[in-house]
Amino acid sequence: MQKYCSKVALSSLLLSVFIISFSSSAQEGTQQELLDKRVELQQKFLNLYDQERYQQSILAASEILNITQEIYGPASLKLIGPLNNLASSYFMIGDFEQAIKLFTECIALIEAENVISSKLISPLVALGLALNQSEQYNDAVEIFKRALHINWVNSGFYNLEQIKIHDSLTESFIGLSNMEEANHHQSFQLGIYNNHFGRDNTKVDESLLKLANWYKRSGQILSARLVYEELLDRQQNREDQEPKALIKTLQSISFSHRREGISMYDSVSPLKKALNLFAESQNQDLRLKLEILIDLGDTYTSYGRGQSAVKAYQDCWQLIEEDSTLRPEIEERFSKPARVRSILIPKRYPIDQPVENIKDYKQGSLTVRFDVETTGKTKRVNIIESDPSGLLDRAAVSAIKSTIYRPTYIDAEAQPSKGLIIRHEFYYRQAIEEFTAPEIEDKPLENPIA
Repeated sequence: MQKYCSKVALSSLLLSVFIISFSSSAQEGTQQELLDKRVELQQKFLNLYDQERYQQSILAASEILNITQEIYGPASLKLIGPLNNLASSYFMIGDFEQAIKLFTECIALIEAENVISSKLISPLVALGLALNQSEQYNDAVEIFKRALHINWVNSGFYNLEQIKIHDSLTESFIGLSNMEEANHHQSFQLGIYNNHFGRDNTKVDESLLKLANWYKRSGQILSARLVYEELLDRQQNREDQEPKALIKTLQSISFSHRREGISMYDSVSPLKKALNLFAESQNQDLRLKLEILIDLGDTYTSYGRGQSAVKAYQDCWQLIEEDSTLRPEIEERFSKPARVRSILIPKRYPIDQPVENIKDYKQGSLTVRFDVETTGKTKRVNIIESDPSGLLDRAAVSAIKSTIYRPTYIDAEAQPSKGLIIRHEFYYRQAIEEFTAPEIEDKPLENPIA
């Protein structure tokens, strides 16, 4: 009986071992199948993402995330990649709310292992970009600053990897209308390049050019010109300097003077130097000469020097005799009027008042029709549509009348352009449409002499 029981017990034990062994083997088989499917889905996701089929890539990324959770558990560090990929797809289709949620989950997983891990930088920057897109600029600033701090801890104060973070911070501060901080994060990059490469390295030129272009983009014309002039000084003192880069800098300096509209000589002089440099250079790229001549003509036009402008524009057409392949490009550049000096129509009403709450504003629009004469001046400026009527009509007409164009040219002859249309959209405070001007009583001041 005891022997029989032992046999039964042994049989049961063997059966248990067999069941456990079979279950483990089945589990391993299932896990391997999941891993294989995960690899297949990952390749599918990458292909869809590379093809910019972001909506379709979300399904693949979601499946990868679910499989990874099933294999490794909900707190595994292996979820970082799938979370980041899924968040990126949502970001690309403009679902920033979902992207913010997923990037935040990704960051939390990394933080559980190390709160200053360099792995945090990429998802933090991505989260900040999503917050910028959602106009949550204050939150974005804090995220980018944290990414910057982690970058400094891991890579030192003057590493190049931080450049993208400073650029992202710049966009955040633009959103907050804080130009002082935006300028700081652009100008700080110049110090990084100086310390990383050395002051005389040509890489520093690239940083100066980027800074100058930032000032130009943000309308800080004087600051832009000062940086362009510093760049020009470096280029002129370099024996092996490529003439094309020097010419481009001279063009930028001319443009900054032209935008200020103070001195025609300061605007024209850099372009004449650029033409002389071109004549002296061995690489006679006529397209570069075309750009200089167009700038020269536009500069003369903006200062009202019609005859000098015509001469520069006709010199452009003369280039066809040197290289007939330039004809299509020159015809395209002169096929329609191009603004060379413009006054912007206001973007909101009341004019020059800060927007306190965007919800208080509605969208308005107006349409202006006008002609451009062969001198580049505008004539017969009329509002043909305005909604709400009258808010920006006078400002729009004044802006168009003050705008100067490079006229249309056909075979080196200036042509008038008639019936040009500009549609302008703007925002106005909702209360404006209900506003009624109060009646003003016609009576003398209490003290008209004071």
